[in-house]
Amino acid sequence: MTRVYGFDWEAYIRLVMPAFARWLVDGNETVIHQLYQQTRCALEEQFVPSAMQLSYTWLRAKTFVQQLPRGSHTNKEYQLLCSAEQFTKLSDNYIYHHPPQLYQNSDAIRAVWGAIVEKHCQLQFVPPEAKPSQETGWPIGTKQMEPLQRSTSFCVSAGEASEPIIEQNSVAETIQVAPDIEDMDTEYRGVEIGRHPTTLHLRGWLATRSIRAMALFELLACGRRSMPFGYRAGEPYEAYIGYLTSDEVLHLADCLRDEQPPDHATAEADYARFRQEQSQHMKEFRMIDEVLPSHANSLMEVVHMAAQHGSGLLCAVE
Repeated sequence: MTRVYGFDWEAYIRLVMPAFARWLVDGNETVIHQLYQQTRCALEEQFVPSAMQLSYTWLRAKTFVQQLPRGSHTNKEYQLLCSAEQFTKLSDNYIYHHPPQLYQNSDAIRAVWGAIVEKHCQLQFVPPEAKPSQETGWPIGTKQMEPLQRSTSFCVSAGEASEPIIEQNSVAETIQVAPDIEDMDTEYRGVEIGRHPTTLHLRGWLATRSIRAMALFELLACGRRSMPFGYRAGEPYEAYIGYLTSDEVLHLADCLRDEQPPDHATAEADYARFRQEQSQHMKEFRMIDEVLPSHANSLMEVVHMAAQHGSGLLCAVE
C-alpha cells in the first residue's frame, strides 16, 4: 500500500539532518541518539531480550558509522548528503546517477533515519470530520504529539519537561522526555493512494494534465527521488520512497488547481474493462498508464491541504 503523509520540512532541514551531519561528519552522536531514543523503533526494542542486544538498530547503525571511510572527499560527500536542501537538488535519479551517498549500504542507518523522520517530521492529516484544535488552528498533526511549533524552538516530542541541548544559527533545539510505549499511539496511517499499479494510473493521468505534475508525483511516489540512505518497500522504518518540499507541494497544487478527478466508480469500471481487454488479447490495447485513476481525489485533497498549511509531503510503500 502506498501512503502519503504530511512532511514537516522545516523540522527536517533544521533539526533532523543537522543532527545527522554532526554524527556522520563530526562524529558527535549526542543529538541524533536523543532524537532516536524517542522513536517507536527505540521503544519497541526495549522489549528485546538483553541477549540479543547486538541486533539493536542503534548499535548496528553506530558500528556502521564508526567504520565509514574518512577523508576530505568523503566528508564533503557526507556534508552534501546531510544538507537537506543541497541533497534535494541532486536527488533526481533521472538526472543524477550518483547523488550524494554513503559508500556502503546499511539497513540499520536507514531504519534510524526513517524512525526519526516518522517521529519528528511525519504529520498526520486529520479527516474532514475531525475539527482542528482551536489553539493551533492547524488541521495537520500527529496522534502522538502536537504539531511542531513554527518558532525558534522546536518541540519535537510530547512530555512534561524540556531542556535545550544545543543552539545553532540562533535556533534552540529542545529534546523532551519520551513517553512510555504504552502511551504511544502506534497507528501511523497516512492517506492511502492505492496499491501498485494504482500509482501508474495516477502518473499517467497527471501526465495528460501537466508534465510538471507528473514529474513531481514521480519524485514523491515512484522512486524518481533518491533517499539519503535508500529505501526498502515493506520494511518498518525503511519504506519511505520519496518526498516533496513545501515549495514543490505549492507547485503541484498549482498544477492541480483547476482539475477535476475522475469519478471513483467510473475509474473502477475502467480498470475492470482494461483487465477484460488484456484477457482477450486485443490487437489494439491500452497501457496500464492509460487507465483512469481511482485515487486521484485522495491525492488532490492531500496536496491542497499540505499546500494550504505550508507542509511538504512524504510517501511510503508499505
